[in-house]
Amino acid sequence: MTFKPGSFALSAAVGVLVMQAAFSEARAQGPVDDEADPVFVFNKVCYSQVPSIGAISDMATRLAWQALEKSDLKPFSPDPNPEVLQGWDVQVGKKFFRLGVVRTAVSDKFKQTFPDFADGTATSCTLVLDGGSDAAKVSEGMQKLAGKDPASKDVPDGEFRTTTWAGGNENYKVFLISKAAAAGETGLLNVTILAKAK
Repeated sequence: MTFKPGSFALSAAVGVLVMQAAFSEARAQGPVDDEADPVFVFNKVCYSQVPSIGAISDMATRLAWQALEKSDLKPFSPDPNPEVLQGWDVQVGKKFFRLGVVRTAVSDKFKQTFPDFADGTATSCTLVLDGGSDAAKVSEGMQKLAGKDPASKDVPDGEFRTTTWAGGNENYKVFLISKAAAAGETGLLNVTILAKAK
């Protein structure tokens, strides 16, 4: 069975193409030495923080990330009325990223798969990469971060191939997602956590 984790990452994938075009001018200035590791950045700003959106917002303030306009936030949320929706443009070294966090009610698709979480929340953090990240290297890094084999690998998803790692316990369900373009570059990394209602 192939698990397709809602539309959080699917919505953000729309922003990948826009971001890659926006960053192409910066990459055209020449080769970048000592580039930031996208999986390391993802771990620090998303994976190790979620479901705490406050910790990510605090980091954004302390590091003076540029807040996104409301129109730029839409691709990060499939829900028209999210509880929380925030995002920033982030520069780490010479690499550029776009970060979006969203908290919503659990989607109908998740409710069907995980009925015990129906009254809970879904928190998602997506890091959109600038298009210069080798998919094979990123996949290897995500594999190490997840500490397990993916639940599904290279599943066709429009212009992308999606790899998903799944885990969790009785109170949380955790999904790590990597979307790679056909050109062999990773477009985005996502963590989505379902939390049971307290």
